[in-house]
Amino acid sequence: MSGLISLIIISIITIGSAAALFVLLQSLGVSEPIKVAIASEDENAVPQMALKLMEGMDSIKAVCEFEMTDTDSARSGVSDGTYGAAVLLPFDFYNDVNTGINTPALVLVPEDMTGGIRNFGELIETGVSFIDTVEGGIYAVTDAYLVYGMKVSRSDMENYLTNLSFDILLKRTKMFDEEFDSSFDTRGLISYYSVCALLLIMLFSCTGFGYLYSERSSVVEYNFRRVGLGPVKTGFVKFFIMFIQLAVLSFLYNLVVRAGQRYLLGLDNELLAGFGRQLESASETLGNVLYILPVIFCICGFVHMFFCILRGREDAGLLLLIVFMIMLVLGGCIVPSVFLPDVAAGVGNYMPAAMWRNDIFEGGPVRELLLGTVFFVTGEVLSWAYTS
Repeated sequence: MSGLISLIIISIITIGSAAALFVLLQSLGVSEPIKVAIASEDENAVPQMALKLMEGMDSIKAVCEFEMTDTDSARSGVSDGTYGAAVLLPFDFYNDVNTGINTPALVLVPEDMTGGIRNFGELIETGVSFIDTVEGGIYAVTDAYLVYGMKVSRSDMENYLTNLSFDILLKRTKMFDEEFDSSFDTRGLISYYSVCALLLIMLFSCTGFGYLYSERSSVVEYNFRRVGLGPVKTGFVKFFIMFIQLAVLSFLYNLVVRAGQRYLLGLDNELLAGFGRQLESASETLGNVLYILPVIFCICGFVHMFFCILRGREDAGLLLLIVFMIMLVLGGCIVPSVFLPDVAAGVGNYMPAAMWRNDIFEGGPVRELLLGTVFFVTGEVLSWAYTS
């Protein structure tokens, strides 16, 4: 019966977490790329060439998809929802911009704008700002050319500045130093959830250690007393049993991750091979025993204290499961903390589960060993108080 209740609670919390993540993603304005109509009165190939150039940029593909059409279809498409937006280019638009006439283009958007259309508007504003900057530089150098004269011709100078600006636009990453920063505090989502999965498996396994503390059956305690183990030594034995089981479980889990990594890296599919490379990073993290074992030590201390507080209650495992699920959800191990409400994320930062996850990645052996010792001693003091 308790197993069925545990399953129901896990299902409710998991479904609720998934629903919360969906609602949060919707509220964050995550949207699909919108379809944008491009209508040009020019019959040359310049607009199509420009579209091909832009469609190859990831920052644009994530926001919109272009489609060439005529002016009437573009206008009607925006009205009936076929297109999220439309850009109408007048005759000889490219040459006008190139020679400084600055003939305006017309951008059509519906009255009720979705998040995707607003993203497209921001993209347009960014593009216009870039063009303003480039033209401002060209005009400034042109004025200097007319006043002071230059050895290079005016057209060569303007072409050079244009090419230089486009080179910067299309290769923006070379302007910055590479430094990885992630909302998940790790090198990738797969590594993040690989560690969270291990933590979830270990914590759920801890709920089965209630047999060591059960008052209904005295077999374990009797056997301990037969070999001369008193209450304090008994506590150490229980702690040691939990520690060894969790350490073996962590080792087996890492073997599975390594096997999955090698299998994926051996495939010809580049996407799956990319997952394999991320699993390689996860395996390196999971294989760092100097980080993993202190976390296991602290977990065992916490579990020991919890079972000592409940003094062998039959529902102690179920209550521990509920506590662990709350810790995992608020600690960002089910739904990442960046997607949680500010209050929940603030509370979750102080949850032991969040500390255990972070210390598996970053290491905190002294803190883990100290807290694990405090948890264990607290449990022993409570056991002594209850039995004295």
